[in-house]
Amino acid sequence: MLLRISLMFCICWQFSLASIAQVNAVKSGSAHLGIIAGTIMDSARGEGVPFANLSLVSMSEKAERFQGVSDKNGNFEFNHLPLGYYSLRINALGFSPAQLDSIYLRAERFDFNLGDIKLKYPGQSTLTEVVVYAEKPLFENKDDKLTYNIGESALSNGASTAELLKNIPLVNNDPNGRILLKGKEPRILIDDKPTELNAQQLQDLLESLPGGTIEKIEIMTNPPPQYASEAGGVINIVTKKGKIGWLGRISVSAGTRGEGNFSGNISYRNKKFTYNQTIGLGASKLIGSGYTHRTNLYADSTNQFNSSNQYTNQNLRPNIRTQLDWEWSKQFQMGLVYQGNMNYFDNRSTNQFVNINRFNETYKISNRENSSIGNGYTHGLQLSAVVKGKKNAAEQLRVFLSANTSKNDNDRDFFQQFLATGMVPTGIDSTQSQFFNNINSNWSGRLEYTKPLKQKGSNIMGG
Repeated sequence: MLLRISLMFCICWQFSLASIAQVNAVKSGSAHLGIIAGTIMDSARGEGVPFANLSLVSMSEKAERFQGVSDKNGNFEFNHLPLGYYSLRINALGFSPAQLDSIYLRAERFDFNLGDIKLKYPGQSTLTEVVVYAEKPLFENKDDKLTYNIGESALSNGASTAELLKNIPLVNNDPNGRILLKGKEPRILIDDKPTELNAQQLQDLLESLPGGTIEKIEIMTNPPPQYASEAGGVINIVTKKGKIGWLGRISVSAGTRGEGNFSGNISYRNKKFTYNQTIGLGASKLIGSGYTHRTNLYADSTNQFNSSNQYTNQNLRPNIRTQLDWEWSKQFQMGLVYQGNMNYFDNRSTNQFVNINRFNETYKISNRENSSIGNGYTHGLQLSAVVKGKKNAAEQLRVFLSANTSKNDNDRDFFQQFLATGMVPTGIDSTQSQFFNNINSNWSGRLEYTKPLKQKGSNIMGG
């Protein structure tokens, strides 16, 4: 069981904290299931509109009305709503009124994130703009790709990306925490950029990525040609571009077995530049013990063999990810990603084996002690560039250059002592020590080209 605490904050010009405005629409005698959330945006400046007046009206016979106000960043949320159709009316000082109709809350789809609702200035529109809300399905299956539109769900704000992946069909985890797609390990991409992480590092990264920063997750069991060699398929995690300005989030979780996780995310965006910073710290201290009692029965005698063990495994795993994206022009974009992971561990265990003869006397004892202490790090840097066609933006030439270096130290010690009756040392002891120091460095380059053909839905792809 995990206990998770999440804090949403926005770093404004004054670098202050601002919580999301929430409206609890609680009415007696109704089924309260629905959630409707979104962000009120300035269509011209791309910034959130603070303190916009919101009126959510039920389109049922009761015509229930719920009032709210957007927070400093334009965010809002209505929760505990009865199911049914709703109309959202928005009024903000200096903007033309807007209205969204036909928001349908139902048992199979009770949470909606309306995304960015853009308000216009009076000069752009003199009348109230009424828009019929076009619902996007949570799951889409087309073009050999299963897409989970995370951004459409208001519940994603309270989860990590790792938790969201567990709710996607065909995706699960093995006992060691590795992500599996139809039973095989897939290649993981973030914003179409490959990640070069081991299973534990990837798990820590996905625990640190807030679900509220994810727009969609694409599942490709039949990968495109440039990833044809990936037998386990491809999972592409697409992050939200976000509104202009600063946005941040802090999340803390703890488990009953001695594990915990802290993560922080901060992002900034203007019209040409995006910065996204994620830091995380995973830690665990697992303590356990066990024993076995075995009795061997023979025709003329019996004997016993008993064993007991205790262990303490401690682990500390900091991680950091920095992503920068520049849109130099409509035809040329560049990106830079740094990923750093560290690992510190201290694992110790003791075991005792006791032999008891038919007279119920202890005649042989063996004590064993094992320890494994070490640390490691991985640093990765990736540069990407995308060149789009002037006539058709779907024609793209993409280049990826990456370099990684890692080091792992592990000191292992083993001690075994043999004792006789009365816990008397026999002098037959065994001691072993092993020292491992592994250093790896690699670099790679990748070139991809996509060109759409005249026939709709056909492309030439290579990589």
